[in-house]
Amino acid sequence: MIAPLWFLYLQGFGMLIMGVSLLVMRPRKRGDSLYARFINLGTLWALICMATGVALLAMALGYWRWSPASDPPPATPHARPRRH
Repeated sequence: MIAPLWFLYLQGFGMLIMGVSLLVMRPRKRGDSLYARFINLGTLWALICMATGVALLAMALGYWRWSPASDPPPATPHARPRRH
């Protein structure tokens, strides 16, 4: 396991709360168009935070398992130890 479950729960909920609060509390100007209000870097960052929170909660609940990209190769029975 990569991290303890309590850490995944804590960080998952924290990222979700942060993402939602970033969406709600973004500064807006009166009369902004829909494009100016929602298509910007702040919205993208909030969505990334929420997606990370969902992924961490999915890992904590067991729906998604992290598997490193490079697992060590299995040891062969006739392998000799290297002497450096």
